[in-house]
Amino acid sequence: MEEIGKKIKQIRKNKNLTIRKLASSVGCSNGYISQLEKGYVTPSITILKKISNALGIRLVDFFLEEQDEETIVIRKNERFEIKYPQNDASIFMLTKRVTDHSMEPLIARFEPGSGSRGQYSHGLGGEEFGYVMSGKLHLKVEDKEYILEEGDSFYFKSIKPHGYINKTDQATEVIWVISPPTY
Repeated sequence: MEEIGKKIKQIRKNKNLTIRKLASSVGCSNGYISQLEKGYVTPSITILKKISNALGIRLVDFFLEEQDEETIVIRKNERFEIKYPQNDASIFMLTKRVTDHSMEPLIARFEPGSGSRGQYSHGLGGEEFGYVMSGKLHLKVEDKEYILEEGDSFYFKSIKPHGYINKTDQATEVIWVISPPTY
């Protein structure tokens, strides 16, 4: 987590943002941002998403380096895995490069009890599609909650507040496609 904190601090400084300005944009305290940058606290995925939006970057930029050339095929053992800070969920990137792409496909794996820890939206708009490969996912879009099981799919506008959680005792895997890329 210390590495993410260092990246946040570096990007914040490169954009000439104060801790106070970033904290205000994210909706948290100055102290929390300071502790995060020093690696003392572990943020939720919702907070990381808000920070990436405030910094004008994608969430995935905290975790990987952009590839210079386009890769056509990604083998299963070549997927890049992003572990959520609480280590109870993972995202497996299904492409290596997203800069020039109009969509971002990934596999999201949620361990029992894990999820977004609240609702968020993508201020830039866009759309999201998902297909539940295994398990059950509780998806909340605006004020409505849906329980999706294996074989079910969803589609919604990313600007709508949304959140998700695995309320079962087994892992859930979802193929998730986001357009434009936001992770």
